[in-house]
Amino acid sequence: MGIIATNENQIKFIFDSSTKLGRECQAYAASAGAKILAIDINKTKIADTEWAEIAERVGKTLPELIATDHPAFTNTYGTNVELDENDALKVLNKHPEAFVYPIAIRGNEAIVAHSFSDVLKLVKPDSSGIDIP
Repeated sequence: MGIIATNENQIKFIFDSSTKLGRECQAYAASAGAKILAIDINKTKIADTEWAEIAERVGKTLPELIATDHPAFTNTYGTNVELDENDALKVLNKHPEAFVYPIAIRGNEAIVAHSFSDVLKLVKPDSSGIDIP
């Protein structure tokens, strides 16, 4: 069992509200009627152990969650920088704007949203109350 509490009735959405993609993904999931727990990494600190679990859930390493070509990263650390897990955690905590793509988690499923429509992969259709002949 992981540290991050999840359930099938809610999408846990980790995103950067300063990015257009982050805002679009959040709006798209909300408009689909899904119950969402939005975690804006600019307002809410995510613990190192939670970052590690998030990366594991989407099949990535911690350095793969960081856009090393983002100005927030390159202005501080330069270019062609090799990050290990500890370095990546420091970057995620100090420069959350270098976080690559929003991540959505529902139950045991997790996705990295490369476009706003990716979050629909976790939206379950609700057919209750619909009479199907």
